[in-house]
Amino acid sequence: MYSHVKWFTGAGKEIPLPMAEVITPGFLFWLGVTLVGLLVSTIFNEPLQRIKLVERVHHFLDRLKPYETLILRIGLGAGLLLQLVTGTFLAPELAADAAWIKVVLIVAFMGLLHRRLLAVSGLAIGVLYVYALARYGVFHGLDYLFFAGIVYYLLVAETRWRPTATPVLYLFTGLSLAWVGLEKMTLPQLAYDIMHEFHIPTFGFSVEDFVLISAFIELGLAWTFIVGILNRFISILVTLVFITTTTVFGFTEIVGHTIVHTLLILFLIEGEGTFVTPFRFHRSLVLRSLFVLVNFCVLLFGLMAIYIAMGHQAGA
Repeated sequence: MYSHVKWFTGAGKEIPLPMAEVITPGFLFWLGVTLVGLLVSTIFNEPLQRIKLVERVHHFLDRLKPYETLILRIGLGAGLLLQLVTGTFLAPELAADAAWIKVVLIVAFMGLLHRRLLAVSGLAIGVLYVYALARYGVFHGLDYLFFAGIVYYLLVAETRWRPTATPVLYLFTGLSLAWVGLEKMTLPQLAYDIMHEFHIPTFGFSVEDFVLISAFIELGLAWTFIVGILNRFISILVTLVFITTTTVFGFTEIVGHTIVHTLLILFLIEGEGTFVTPFRFHRSLVLRSLFVLVNFCVLLFGLMAIYIAMGHQAGA
């Protein structure tokens, strides 16, 4: 259920539910389950990394770090080519209906062919993203906030600021994933329609619970990316889920998620990186746990309030 429902519904003017209607007994129950999952991840984050097999896998992945930028160039280039072929830009529902958009897409692709031109590619993608915000609105554009992280990465890839590129990419990818999760929480009817249209199995859950669970999974995974918990494991998990949904939603899913798959490969190789992640701000396990759980609730309810307010304004 990691599909972006706007790719398949053609929706754009729905009004998010008020927070009082979103917060139900079922919501609170699955929030509790999510917090337990985050707590377990916090407790076992470091012990799991000390397992010999895991250490060997991490050592192998660390050896691939010099190729991260090359992998991004290849994956991003493939994603841009798919967009050119399908007449879209950045995402499947954003139509490249003007010649200049296709020209900028080509410039973005050509800039990926040489390391010294990565900044040109970054600027071209930045122009497209700013145009998407202006044309479709900030509320819609925040679904694809990870492109802001990609733009930053490309701009600093050949500078002394390169070590900051991946942490920024983690942050914007996490926020983008959280924003999409809030769509399922506050605009659940869109997801219900997709469930019925594509006959998606709910594994014994009601459609309402399944959509809510999907939203909490997205938000929980988004938070692990942002704070730096089990980054490599989470990257594999999300990749496997995206591959599974491709079998249901087909080519549109491939076009929409090729670039996201590339970012997940980068995260798999990078792991926690060299920067101190927010998770490591505290040495005590108790303080770390409190930091993760309390701030997840702040993220959830804070972003939800913003999402609902912006959704009402966009709908109006």
